[in-house]
Amino acid sequence: MTESSRATTNNNDPDPENVHSAVSPKKCREMEKKYGWPLKDIRPNPDPILKVDCVFHGEQTSFQEMWGDYQD
Repeated sequence: MTESSRATTNNNDPDPENVHSAVSPKKCREMEKKYGWPLKDIRPNPDPILKVDCVFHGEQTSFQEMWGDYQD
């Protein structure tokens, strides 16, 4: 699972979206449960591996801070 680069930030959006890509809709539901993010929608993603975009209610989040220590 990884976050989508297609997410856009709009500070005037009354219902902001937090978008992360996944291999299946099941993984979206797992993210919802694990992180407590309310799932808004599951959309097709053209990526051959990350086949869906999990759309959650709320501001865009990033796993960069969490995984930054593991990168070279």
